[in-house]
Amino acid sequence: MRTVLTLILAAVCVVGYAQKKPKINQALSALEKGELAEAKSIIDAAIAHEKTMNDPKTWFYRGQIYASLDTTSGEPGAMEESLKAFDKAMELDPEQKATSSVDYNTGQIVNIDSKRQGYYAFYYGKAVAEYNAENFESAADNFTTSFYIMPSDTNAILNAAYSYQAAGVTKKAEESYVSAYEAGVKEKTIFLQLYNLTIQEERFEDGLKYIRKGKEIHPNDLELSKYEINLLITLDKTDEAMNEIKSAIEADPNNADLLFSLGVLKDETGDSEGAMDTYKKAVSIDPNHFNSYFNIGAMLFNQTNTLVKEQSSLNYYPGKSRYDAAEKKKYESLDSQIDAKLKEALPVWEKLYSLKSNDADVMGSLIYVYKGLDMKTKANELQAKLDAMN
Repeated sequence: MRTVLTLILAAVCVVGYAQKKPKINQALSALEKGELAEAKSIIDAAIAHEKTMNDPKTWFYRGQIYASLDTTSGEPGAMEESLKAFDKAMELDPEQKATSSVDYNTGQIVNIDSKRQGYYAFYYGKAVAEYNAENFESAADNFTTSFYIMPSDTNAILNAAYSYQAAGVTKKAEESYVSAYEAGVKEKTIFLQLYNLTIQEERFEDGLKYIRKGKEIHPNDLELSKYEINLLITLDKTDEAMNEIKSAIEADPNNADLLFSLGVLKDETGDSEGAMDTYKKAVSIDPNHFNSYFNIGAMLFNQTNTLVKEQSSLNYYPGKSRYDAAEKKKYESLDSQIDAKLKEALPVWEKLYSLKSNDADVMGSLIYVYKGLDMKTKANELQAKLDAMN
């Protein structure tokens, strides 16, 4: 009977030992000594014990311990456990009364926020160092981690996006820019960067999506409208593009770039006369608008070439001994029309040459006009300059 009683007492002692309340302060002490395995063992037991599992300090210390396991040895899953622990501590102690103390060496308050900030600063500092060393992808990874630790600081995720872009990791750059605007960043630059990334890969629908997302935040921004119009034209969504251009011009009637885009769209939909009128309106607003002048010159060339082809199809040429009188009359009429078109084109191409005097296409076109109008000296001088450039 005595033996049985001894065994029962022993069992009670074992059970009592198994349920012993973990001393969470010892976990913090082990952390401060760098004894992370000991600290981890104590704090893991504490979150399962009924007397410590709802103590905010338990979770506060756990957050610190797992943060150290992450930063010192990169223990898998440690970061996630650390952040969950800090969140739990804040849930249990939202005013941070039980989890606050004063560092008597510095006089600063130590609490959940300050520890999380320190954890964030660790990775942000690594990111800056890597960026300065031009290790851009590593910098981006660390900026991303900083943002993961403290999502309220959008500078980190923006820097991650810029760094991934510098490293040429475009997919992650795009994801980071998206994370930035989802986190509340409203700057137009975000959407322009997303536009640039998608256009480089000819993902025009995605580019349109991002530009329109930007327009939700900046509905009256003309630059975003211009990019939207260009994408709609690229995607052959001409009706939508026309409506967008007209709305944009109503908002800014003296914008030569918008008028140029409208001219392009009219030209593409077969309204050549309307396109010419629109280009002329653009250059009346901006006398140096190169693109509009160029398209005016190109349209005049097209009209000239049509006349030249018609003339070439006739059964007559100067000096022919036998010919039909009507054919000769038609030829001479077309000759006059060609001459008139070249004279109309001359000031346009001379204006273009004044704007870009080393543009080979402009020079070649102006030489063609000079030759057509029998301006041999000017044609030869310009040809010599063009030859010297090649």
